[in-house]
Amino acid sequence: MGITAGTALVLTATPAAASSTCTTWKSKDGGTAYGKCTGGDTRFSVHRVWAVCMGPDGKPFNLEGNWVNTRKGQTSKAVCSPNPARTSIYVHSMKIETDEPV
Repeated sequence: MGITAGTALVLTATPAAASSTCTTWKSKDGGTAYGKCTGGDTRFSVHRVWAVCMGPDGKPFNLEGNWVNTRKGQTSKAVCSPNPARTSIYVHSMKIETDEPV
């Protein structure tokens, strides 16, 4: 599976400063957004990817990925479309949301 690199925007959901490094990317076909963070302050540190998907009508809609463990370096994903060539639904942009327990 090919990937296209992206930039990461890290949002912190709690007042604690997350000591993690995050990256985002999308699948080569543009239908799936991925987000991965490593580090994290505790074993309870989690993150998820948020995707802004663009439909064939040009209207954006948001999808959230699954919460995954940051210290284990797990990858969150949000699928805008499993077949973007057929549906004309693609990942427009991505960001990462983190949650560091206080």
